[in-house]
Amino acid sequence: MFWKSLAGQFKQIHLRLVLVVTLVAAAASVLVFGVLLAVLLRGFETQDRRELNSRLLSYWAAWQYGGEDAVIDRASEDMKEYGGRPFLLTLDTPEKEMLCALVPGGWEVFDLNDPGLEFLRPGTYATLKNQDLVYDLRITGVKLEDGSRLMVGLSTENRQFLLRMYRRNYPWVLGAIVIAGFAVGLISSRRLMSPIIRLNREIDRIIVTGELSRRLDSRGTKDELDALVARYNRLLDRVEALIGGMKDTLDAVAHDLRTPLTRLRGHAEMALQSAASVKPDEYEEVLATVVEQTDQAVALLSALMDISEAEQNTLHLDLKKCSLSLLASQVCDMYSFIAEEKNQSLILKAPEEVPVRGDAVRLRQVLGNLLDNAVKYSPEGGTITVRCRLEGGWGIFEVDDQGPGVSAEERERIFERLYRGDRSRGSRGLGLGLSLVKALVEAHNGSVGVQRAPEGNGARFFVKIPANIS
Repeated sequence: MFWKSLAGQFKQIHLRLVLVVTLVAAAASVLVFGVLLAVLLRGFETQDRRELNSRLLSYWAAWQYGGEDAVIDRASEDMKEYGGRPFLLTLDTPEKEMLCALVPGGWEVFDLNDPGLEFLRPGTYATLKNQDLVYDLRITGVKLEDGSRLMVGLSTENRQFLLRMYRRNYPWVLGAIVIAGFAVGLISSRRLMSPIIRLNREIDRIIVTGELSRRLDSRGTKDELDALVARYNRLLDRVEALIGGMKDTLDAVAHDLRTPLTRLRGHAEMALQSAASVKPDEYEEVLATVVEQTDQAVALLSALMDISEAEQNTLHLDLKKCSLSLLASQVCDMYSFIAEEKNQSLILKAPEEVPVRGDAVRLRQVLGNLLDNAVKYSPEGGTITVRCRLEGGWGIFEVDDQGPGVSAEERERIFERLYRGDRSRGSRGLGLGLSLVKALVEAHNGSVGVQRAPEGNGARFFVKIPANIS
């Protein structure tokens, strides 16, 4: 249970961030320690070689100038001048007879007759070791013109002492770095994760309270977390709008369905209550009314399903090359009889072929809805003008009516589901025609809009569908 709980804790991002920062700090510390140790070793070695070379050349020059006595005098001067660091100096004959020697106390344990010392010359070095000492002796030398051998040496005692102190104190430094890295990681992870923590809290609060109007405040840092907060707020805007639209749609659907269902129930109850006295032709009238009300409810639900499928890109479209001008001509022929009943003039202006890529059935449905609205809202004796043309890679279909027009405030809302503007109040309809038009046109990667007609106070509805020019 303990290990499961511990594993669960390490699945949290902020703890993993703390662990990563701590490990990186420790690894960087070890790397720096290794690099510094290598630099120190190289520096000590270079320093020792320079000093050995300097002393060797100095005593060699003294020997050339004044022989053995000059070497001893120079060594005495060096001891007075530099004091501090002890050094080794030997001068012996080819027969190994020591002419002069300066050997600091404790260095007698080193074997100065080691055979490897025979081949020393300026720029070469030998190391003498002794198991009883923690330091070594670094030596260089030169064979003089008379066969004598001059050697100088320095111990690594100071170097070893500093390195031991460095190694001994490093674990404490590493521990301090790990603690500091853990603290920095903890603070940084909390600061970095604070927007996500606030995001989770807001989501939990929204789930519990259902308040979709809540939003997160931006920190103004313009980093990725700030972008996440902005996207979350946009997501909430979208969700709030969708849920609001769903509520409005459900309310409108419930309202629109209640009327045909209430009528259907009323006619059915009336027929049942007066079953004995109802004549056959009255039964037929009741059944016809029931069918009409049922068809109205089914049409409402079918339109809603088509809109939802089109908006979610799940509506099947049989896309192929078709003529928008031919579809416009067919729709105008269909509505010409309805327009004649209101003494309206229906004019089609399509001087050229307008090839587009689309579903002919769905496009005919789009054009039919727009033309149906134009006929419905234009007054008796009015004129409805339909235009179809190619322009800038788009097939454009326009319908001008002479109705009451659409106010600027309503031009966006009239394409919402079940929205009924001022000009449609009191008229029959489901309130879904324009929203279905918009959904179908956008499913074709096109656009739809409305503006004031150039002539009169009517409206001009226009549709743009990508042209298929090949």
